[in-house]
Amino acid sequence: VMVAARFRLSTVPSPHCSQPLRSGPPLAQLRTDTPPLLAPLPPLQPACRRPKPSRHTGLRTAVQRGIAIAKAATHAAAVLLVALLVALPLPTSPALAAAANAAPPQQQPAATVSHGRLFRYYGRASAAQASSSAAASADAAAGEAPSTVETGLPSVNLRLPGLEPPTPVGGARRKTSFVTAAVQAVGPSVVRIDTERLVDRPALEGYLFPDRGGEGDGQRRESGQGSGVILSEDGLIMTNAHVVKNAAKVTVTLIDGRTFDGLVRGTDEFMDLAAIRIKPSGKPLPTAPLGRSDELQVGDWAIAIGNAVGLDSTVTLGIISSLSRSAAEVGIPNKKVNFIQTDAAINPGNSGGPLLNEFGEVVGINTAIRANAAGIGFAIPIDTAEKAMKTLSAGGKISHAYLGISMLSLTPEAARLNNADPNSNVYLPEQHGALVLAVGPDTPAAKAGFRKFDLIVELAGTPISSAADAQRLVDETRVGQPLQVKVLRQQKQISLSVVTGDLSTRPERR
Repeated sequence: VMVAARFRLSTVPSPHCSQPLRSGPPLAQLRTDTPPLLAPLPPLQPACRRPKPSRHTGLRTAVQRGIAIAKAATHAAAVLLVALLVALPLPTSPALAAAANAAPPQQQPAATVSHGRLFRYYGRASAAQASSSAAASADAAAGEAPSTVETGLPSVNLRLPGLEPPTPVGGARRKTSFVTAAVQAVGPSVVRIDTERLVDRPALEGYLFPDRGGEGDGQRRESGQGSGVILSEDGLIMTNAHVVKNAAKVTVTLIDGRTFDGLVRGTDEFMDLAAIRIKPSGKPLPTAPLGRSDELQVGDWAIAIGNAVGLDSTVTLGIISSLSRSAAEVGIPNKKVNFIQTDAAINPGNSGGPLLNEFGEVVGINTAIRANAAGIGFAIPIDTAEKAMKTLSAGGKISHAYLGISMLSLTPEAARLNNADPNSNVYLPEQHGALVLAVGPDTPAAKAGFRKFDLIVELAGTPISSAADAQRLVDETRVGQPLQVKVLRQQKQISLSVVTGDLSTRPERR
């Protein structure tokens, strides 16, 4: 406003003037301490001449006056706009202001944005601006912080979040990934297990491929690989039973390159667990901390470590997808474990490796995958595995109770569909329970009087609504313990008494 007030409009020429016209001072002379922002107004004619009388003199004079007034108003508006923009501060968000105030003093200065650079296109750049820009370019080429480009107007410092200068080489950086921390804590205790076993040759193979040294008659040597985790400094290693099954030689390799001969102390194929002993030498063995699988919740982080397809120390990340998956649901009904389901990638070679929580604790032992699906893997809960390892590491055997029946969960809807089918040869009770599909010969169930299509509704005084309920109760009982069972047979309730047997002594199926 002050600039506009000081700007004097030129006198509009009159058709009868005889004195030279005066023009106001150029805009550059209004502030002698700053470069001009706008170009000075072009000077008007130094003098006017008396035009010749014409009948269009009045119209021409009005047009000239209008043009002159419009030019003067345009220049005045431009000057006023520039003055307002210079006087008002640039808008900044609270986040930018907080980031600028919170910046530590030892960091490099943020780049300075000048009003003059924002409005460089509204006026002509001065020689001082050109020299300042050249100096800034020279500083950048030399690797120094660019100096502020001054144009004679106030400047505003803007420090954008996330765009601070990078930390110099050698500066302190802190890892924030819980995966990295977990791998660094447990990774050294994860081992690779190489096995060699002798298997029978197929017919005629001995004629085509003669026996090599170390192989018996009619046998050939096969190699396998898996993972394991060190539990104690005295050399106790936990892995899967199928990794060391029928192994004639076991070699354990640590992440630091040390190699040891392993001795299988005990295995349990129904839980798919095995204990291996090595004789440590040199520096102490790294061990893995154990967590609690009963504290897991669906959605918790899960980290799988192992030697996937021969690639040592492979780490994958996922979540806990489900808990207490029965062996029948997983597709391996001969196992006596309720599994942890995870979508962390588990591949061949991961078997026996640890499944970690976000705190770097072992909560499971990776054991199985679904071949017909992706992102579905299973692990043995560490609470179950830890109890079993106490027996297996001492060379003992774990006894598992069994009845000797095959079961299927029955619902009222499924029973009604079966009963409505005219081709069905059996009538099923329309209620929840465990339906007996088969009874093994010479088993505890056969001796107790179980029959095909019996519906188990109560076991040991506990109501049964599915086959998983019945299996869980049997797994929790001891070998030789009697159980009272209530079944529905041909719409009649019958009570049976069965004594559980030892699964390891069951008759072989023919």
